[in-house]
Amino acid sequence: MEQTESIEKELSKAYSSRAPKNAEVIDQILALKDEKAKLLGFDSYAQYALETRDANTEADVLGFLEDLGDAGLPQAKKELAELQAFALKTDGIEDFAGYDMGYYSEKLKKEKFDFDDTMTKPYFQQSKVLDGLLDIVSELFDVTFKPADVPTWHTCVKAFDIFEDDTLSGRIYFDLEARKEKRGGAWMNDWETHYVDSQGKTHLASAFIVCNFSPTTDSTPSLLRHDDVVTLFHEMGHAIHHLFGTCKERSVSGINGVAWDVVEFPSQFLENFAYEEAILKRFGFHYESGEALSSTLMAKIKETKNYQAGLGILRQVEFSLFDFTLHQGCYQGTQIQDLLDGIREKTALLQTPAYNKFQHGFAHIFAGGYSAGYYSYKWAEVLSADAFFECLDEKDGFNKEKAKGYKAYILSNGGSQEMSKLYEAWLGRKAEVKSLIRLYDMG
Repeated sequence: MEQTESIEKELSKAYSSRAPKNAEVIDQILALKDEKAKLLGFDSYAQYALETRDANTEADVLGFLEDLGDAGLPQAKKELAELQAFALKTDGIEDFAGYDMGYYSEKLKKEKFDFDDTMTKPYFQQSKVLDGLLDIVSELFDVTFKPADVPTWHTCVKAFDIFEDDTLSGRIYFDLEARKEKRGGAWMNDWETHYVDSQGKTHLASAFIVCNFSPTTDSTPSLLRHDDVVTLFHEMGHAIHHLFGTCKERSVSGINGVAWDVVEFPSQFLENFAYEEAILKRFGFHYESGEALSSTLMAKIKETKNYQAGLGILRQVEFSLFDFTLHQGCYQGTQIQDLLDGIREKTALLQTPAYNKFQHGFAHIFAGGYSAGYYSYKWAEVLSADAFFECLDEKDGFNKEKAKGYKAYILSNGGSQEMSKLYEAWLGRKAEVKSLIRLYDMG
């Protein structure tokens, strides 16, 4: 075991100390961002970034992250203690280190759940999942999907017209199966936006969802892992945000004009339903035998999602606090590491080695457009969790009355108003951090 531990430590050190020359690049990036913000009349890049975000003030962001960190800390400590005890029992590891986390987390997960996502694949036939999803969206939001007889770019593409009160309101295309000439991944793209032009003509919204699920063969239909089901629900959440927009101005209708830190709210909201038994049992049937997905498998799906959620929250809070605080000033040189070390005193439950230069590879904020915006992941997730529990009915799957309000206030208004204001108009209150804790069964 000592040799294995030595290799893990060596690999971890090599990875976490990579790209040392990025220290100079980071200094330059931060200096330029600070200069840009001040030229535009802002005190810092963080203040500048919030000008087009849902979060109003720097204090709002930092307070949110502190609250989230405090809420996740007790569970994170329990999860780490469980992991340390498991490593000691399994391999006699007494001095548990950060480089042990990945290995023992996976080993413990396998022992606790004995579950692999491929176990669910025979129960999720793509055509049945899609039909089930359309039925769910129809019931939730009082719309109707009808197959559209229109040209498509491939034979496997399915098109549906959307009707509200027997009136055509939009169209959606689904291109769900992998093929050789197709780009990988999954996404939603808007094609047309609901708006009224200068001649008074109303233009209807259209969108398409593209995924790369296992293709249909001569012997087997397209089958989805549960993770694929979540992906489809997620992208449909984006799609209906666009398709249900009713604004007359194109620039703020549908997904247009929606702030960066809340654009994932509707997608995360809908994907939460993909973990509920009342929803899964609508379309979870073995493609050959017709056997229903068992309650045991459905429980394991949710349990594995929530595995080490506390540690995951602390990790995201650490990244977000570092990113946002870093952009509140013009940190340079050793100041950057000092800042990160100070944040870790609250968020890191294990001692981080001095050689660890995580920031040198933090591409999200230095190369990926998330500068002063990494908090967005959790900001949107809290909204989605809070809204989800408002619209959830554990017996039937959802509360239609609350869903009606969600559509009227959140989806219909697109980017015409700040999301936080729309949310308060809907429920008369702000979204609560405790809803995210509940979503992960931590409270």
